[in-house]
Amino acid sequence: MGSHGDPRRNNVSPNTTPYQMICKAYAIARENYAAYRSECALFAGTFTRGFAEYVGGSRDTIAFESLRGVREGDGPVDVQEAMHLDEDTYWHFGMLIRVAGGKTTDVVRAQVRFKKIEKRFVINLFGHEDFEITEPNALTLAPVYELLVGSIRRHYEDGLRLFLDKRGQNLHLPFSAARQAEIAGGA
Repeated sequence: MGSHGDPRRNNVSPNTTPYQMICKAYAIARENYAAYRSECALFAGTFTRGFAEYVGGSRDTIAFESLRGVREGDGPVDVQEAMHLDEDTYWHFGMLIRVAGGKTTDVVRAQVRFKKIEKRFVINLFGHEDFEITEPNALTLAPVYELLVGSIRRHYEDGLRLFLDKRGQNLHLPFSAARQAEIAGGA
């Protein structure tokens, strides 16, 4: 809610100085941001717990990382720590999905962007897939989860073929020679 619509804005005494009004506006702005971030952190937690349940893996199947200033070895963090508000008005976080195959494992990285607009959340995957959710729960988030799982499957199932056809970048999760080496275990 903008301060222009905030009833607290006009609640000033006649002896209030302009500086005090600025300080009050600043305090309201901080409260508004804290409330918005809290609602978005709750949504991120709901989204990620639901996705973990949807895929049915173990607890360590899914981890999160910040997309801002990530360095090798920084390791996973809680989703609330990983998310950051970017200039594009979306919250961003990285999701790491650990995949086991026999004696080997792989990690798929996906980026999730979302924002709250009025009473709905807009989720944007892969830079062009928008979903609008008013009541975040397993049922309403299922189409988002289905797209994520389908994209991961296509990454593995079609990645090498599309890469060899010079179309690996067309996947939601791009495929490259380096990515194939990771999947093959450096072979």
